[in-house]
Amino acid sequence: MDIVIFYGKKEYIIELKIWHGELKHGEGIEQLAEYMDIRKQNKGWLLTFCFNRNKEMIKEKYTSQIIEHEGKNILSVIV
Repeated sequence: MDIVIFYGKKEYIIELKIWHGELKHGEGIEQLAEYMDIRKQNKGWLLTFCFNRNKEMIKEKYTSQIIEHEGKNILSVIV
């Protein structure tokens, strides 16, 4: 996991990735879910950075979405 923020009694798990396509995005979700299991959290954040020239194609489908994965809520944002 890239960033864990402890604030009071709460814990926020954030995974950072670079956009390399849909397959790698899915792998990032899996990786974050594993970290969430380890830390016993059901909410996490996946922040993906896109350096592609043609970002419009990605924005339509992935820009910001809440993903339910194995009973966990993941907010995925691509910037």
